[in-house]
Amino acid sequence: MAPSKLRKALGAVKDQTSISIAKVASNNAPDLDVAIVKATSHDEIPIDEKYVYEILHLTSYSRGYVSACVHSLSKRISKTHNWIVAMKALMLIHRLFQDGDPSFEREVLQGMRRGARLLNLSDFRDDSHSNAWDYSAFVRTYALYLDERLDCSILGKCQFGDRSNKGQRSRAHSDLESSSPSGYEYSDGRYGGSNGYRYSSNNYESSYGGSRSNGYRSSSGDYDGQQKQDEEKGGNSRPVAVRDMKPGMILDMIPHWQRLLERFLASRPTGAAKNNRLVQIALYSIVRESFQLYKDITDGLAILLDGFFDMEYQDCVNSFETYSKAAKQIDELASFYNMCRWQNWLRNNSY
Repeated sequence: MAPSKLRKALGAVKDQTSISIAKVASNNAPDLDVAIVKATSHDEIPIDEKYVYEILHLTSYSRGYVSACVHSLSKRISKTHNWIVAMKALMLIHRLFQDGDPSFEREVLQGMRRGARLLNLSDFRDDSHSNAWDYSAFVRTYALYLDERLDCSILGKCQFGDRSNKGQRSRAHSDLESSSPSGYEYSDGRYGGSNGYRYSSNNYESSYGGSRSNGYRSSSGDYDGQQKQDEEKGGNSRPVAVRDMKPGMILDMIPHWQRLLERFLASRPTGAAKNNRLVQIALYSIVRESFQLYKDITDGLAILLDGFFDMEYQDCVNSFETYSKAAKQIDELASFYNMCRWQNWLRNNSY
């Protein structure tokens, strides 16, 4: 038997074994565990949307299911050395970030604080075949992007899509299952969930301030304390559009946007990974997010330019450094988008 066929056969056996174990040994959520195993199978094909909808549906009704989902994904990632399984697990996490219950992000945060191997894949490596290095490299950079994305969202520096009705959207997935495609059509904008960013006005100059440190604790408090305060104040605050921000708020936000953009630029696939369909599907989702991120950065730079001569000296210095960094990033971003056009990953009118 050829090595590739042997790997596929072994992968199918592993998946079936995991499904059987989940059915009989899962104490909390066997249906959820089975759906996660099926969604992250060893088959080099896109995730079947029906499993994504099932996971979204289950986690939208019970916080216990959200915790079980994070635990199951962590276990799945920590045990695998297969780039396909790891990639699909990250794609599922990304989708849950986009369309899942808002508590999923908090559960991922708590799991990582406890040492769960969710987005910490810096040492991930698949040695199964000669091209596995290119795929493993993309898995590592994709995980870093999601880690930074989670950081931005948790710290309140950017909010992806309309989170005020994420629960309602995720509950609606079960109604859409019968009419939704089973695959990903990543050339016409139907892969993935919400796009766009919103910024919460009560997060600026809050205890979220400062750069990220170990354990995702901010410089003057952690996320849990701020979350409790926000809930006591009564729900989500009104989103603030970038064009309505003051220069001081832009200077607080834009370093986080630029770090996230750095992670996006670093995710550029190389070698065999550039031509792999599964990698292209995963990349499509973050490319779509980068459009709004780029717009927000350029809008923020325009605000800094308009207010430059009214700023304090240190703010002028910070603004100049921000512009210098943005100039380099935008050149790299143009090169990235040109590669996407050449590879025909997105329609030309998407850029």
